[in-house]
Amino acid sequence: MLERLAVFVEGNTEAIFVKKMIEQIAGKNNVRLEHRSIRGGVNAPRTIQINATQPFNGQKYFVLIIDCGGDGLVKTRIMEEHESFTQKGYSKIIGLRDVRPTFTFADIPMLEANLPKYIKTKLIPVEFILSIMEIEAWFLAESSHFPKINPAITVEAIKSLLGFDPENEDMEQRFHPAEDLNNCYKIGGVAYRKKNAARTVNRLDFTLMYLEFGKKFDYLGRFLKSIDDFFS
Repeated sequence: MLERLAVFVEGNTEAIFVKKMIEQIAGKNNVRLEHRSIRGGVNAPRTIQINATQPFNGQKYFVLIIDCGGDGLVKTRIMEEHESFTQKGYSKIIGLRDVRPTFTFADIPMLEANLPKYIKTKLIPVEFILSIMEIEAWFLAESSHFPKINPAITVEAIKSLLGFDPENEDMEQRFHPAEDLNNCYKIGGVAYRKKNAARTVNRLDFTLMYLEFGKKFDYLGRFLKSIDDFFS
């Protein structure tokens, strides 16, 4: 019987990151991945688009990654699909969303308290994962990837020119991680944009992130544990 997991994310950057992390943990040949986008549903017709899927080759595990089209829609989409996914035999749903731009550091306790509200506990479990303030905070912290973007982008250059240390400081305390990441890339004459996030994700050291960052960042640790539990 195929084991099923659904991961709802706010956008394409998160979808690319989740796909890569799951492949690294499970091995590409052990899990079948599918990436869908959901749009509309309030003032426009609701549409579901399959962006990428893998053929079934006897894999034991299936992970569906759903791009919800905005961080505020992650919980909404989960609530829309919760009963259906329960009936389809999924074992769990994970919802991954940023804190900003809607919320501040001070709002995080309120956000944590409100996300589980109205989620039906009689259905399959739902776990919410926050990237504080944005998923790019985790990208910043994986400082070994910078020279892979351009050799001029080093931790020393970032410290000297931008005044912070991505290797040793807590990047979840940065207010605008995506903007910081773009400023780092500018040192090497390139830019970070959501549309080219795959370039960044493909240069991250996922072994390091798996072994070390789960201890460093609480929510990333929770996400990795959920993935490990699913595959075990």
